[in-house]
Amino acid sequence: MKNCRICKSKLKKIINLGKIALVGNFSKSKIKHKKYSISLNYCLKCKHVQISEYLHPNLLFKNYLWETGISKSNIFLIKKLLISLKKYGIGKKSKILEIASNDGSFIQILKKKFKCFAIGIDPAQNLAKKARSKKISTINDYFSYELSKKIKKKFDKFEFIFARNVIAHVKSPNSIFRGVKNLLSNDGIFILEVPHLLNIFKENQYDNIFHEHIGFHSLKSIRDLCGFNGLKIFNVELIDSQGGSIRCYIKNKYSSLKISKKIKIIDNLEKKSKLFSSKNLDKFEKRIVQHKKNINKLITRLKKNNFRISVYGASGKGQALMQYAKINNKLIDNVFDKSRLKCGKYTPGTNIKVLEPKYISRKNIDYLVILSWNIKSEIIKQEKKFLKDGGKFIIPFPKPRILN
Repeated sequence: MKNCRICKSKLKKIINLGKIALVGNFSKSKIKHKKYSISLNYCLKCKHVQISEYLHPNLLFKNYLWETGISKSNIFLIKKLLISLKKYGIGKKSKILEIASNDGSFIQILKKKFKCFAIGIDPAQNLAKKARSKKISTINDYFSYELSKKIKKKFDKFEFIFARNVIAHVKSPNSIFRGVKNLLSNDGIFILEVPHLLNIFKENQYDNIFHEHIGFHSLKSIRDLCGFNGLKIFNVELIDSQGGSIRCYIKNKYSSLKISKKIKIIDNLEKKSKLFSSKNLDKFEKRIVQHKKNINKLITRLKKNNFRISVYGASGKGQALMQYAKINNKLIDNVFDKSRLKCGKYTPGTNIKVLEPKYISRKNIDYLVILSWNIKSEIIKQEKKFLKDGGKFIIPFPKPRILN
């Protein structure tokens, strides 16, 4: 893509990251995975940060291996969000739609709490099937403005629409926002969560850059999308999700819902950090290159000293980091993850076998690199026996460090 996915203006390259295998392409045996080019860019006009390589979504999402319900931290965030929504009148009479509903965990908790009408939309065939097995009504498709017209014809409008960690995944976010506008009741609320670009830059979280993540969002970029599509942000929160995210509460442009002062606070935070300075955006390349060297050097040094090193987390960001930093099967013995969809398979591009966490104690591991670092507290608590037995954790961001 040569033009911005939001405003269609020209892009400028920040860094060419070479070629990597698709981070969700786990294989049953060691194979040579196909690799695809990837580069990070920003829009010269609106400063939206994005990759310029677009792959057919079916390659990435038709069979999806990340499940909402696996992480306790994720479930905690969902329950906390639903409690906070009571002030907006969510209840038994609410009609609710979730875009990218994954395995149906969010809707399941929602229906149990409020006994309301709720449906989900997700393109992954395996996850839609799993959601339906929980009796969650799920449309197996990609959400768009065109699909919203069919949904409206069947279900009319919705009081609440959720899109958690999905806007970054789509080539045409304007179609999502236009579709939401079409389905949102007059005083309805659209609740959207995205990893915050500010955190990605401040903490050098370049492992967020992979083919599933096309765009990297700020409050400004979400406001731009709202402005193009007759919507308006009326509240925003910083949340502890995906390494630091923003949760935006969005209304119809002329809705009477009151505008929160928090918007100005986050706005000023982004401006003071010079997040949209071309000079700062261009500097990101050097920081990425240096971090890749640093983490590879640390793990290589430990390996040369005959320490046994494994990884916790078969997440997309983990697979991206291993490939960028050349942390391969010559350095790492195993990858551990709770996902049954990934266990027993080999990691994309690095060919390391994924095992269940219960095997950690049997593998005599000296160091465990936490690649799902956004839920490191949950992992450390879960693996306290590993620490007690003398094991050490390596946390990759913002700088690689060893945790005793």
